Amino acid sequence: MNRVWELLNEADTVVLFDVDGTLTSYNYGEYHAHHELDFTPQFRDVNIYADCKRLLPMYNYIQKHGTDRIFCISKEPHGHEQWKSEMLGRLYGIPADHCFYTLGYDGKPVIAQRIIDDRFPGLSPEKVVCIDDSDTALEMYMKQTRFRTAHPMIFMEHITELV
Repeated sequence: MNRVWELLNEADTVVLFDVDGTLTSYNYGEYHAHHELDFTPQFRDVNIYADCKRLLPMYNYIQKHGTDRIFCISKEPHGHEQWKSEMLGRLYGIPADHCFYTLGYDGKPVIAQRIIDDRFPGLSPEKVVCIDDSDTALEMYMKQTRFRTAHPMIFMEHITELV
């Protein structure tokens, strides 16, 4: 993972972040890690992102790297896209037009490739890092793109460098 960390700290690297479990805590519930209403109709009306707190290692990294080359790709089956985008702007300064959503993990590699093709044509795939806490998503990125991948725990491993 040391090479991935070096790559993440190169100014021209494009970073594609997952949101839930990566840029926000996954502790949305009162008594459980996940929100108790998930997959129920009333969950669509609950803004679980209103009270999210910034994750300092991620914030410090994003502030250092700048948001021009930072994007978010999130699985969002609940219709919370606007709330997520507002939270990402409020906590990290990530512009809403840098936030992309898909119904399932299978859409993430397709969206990632489209972002690079549209905004950074000709960029070497070795200069793109996809950060996700889901093994399923990381495996899809690895199999369907030539992009690099990292789990968000890499920021914990290098936390002293982010202060």
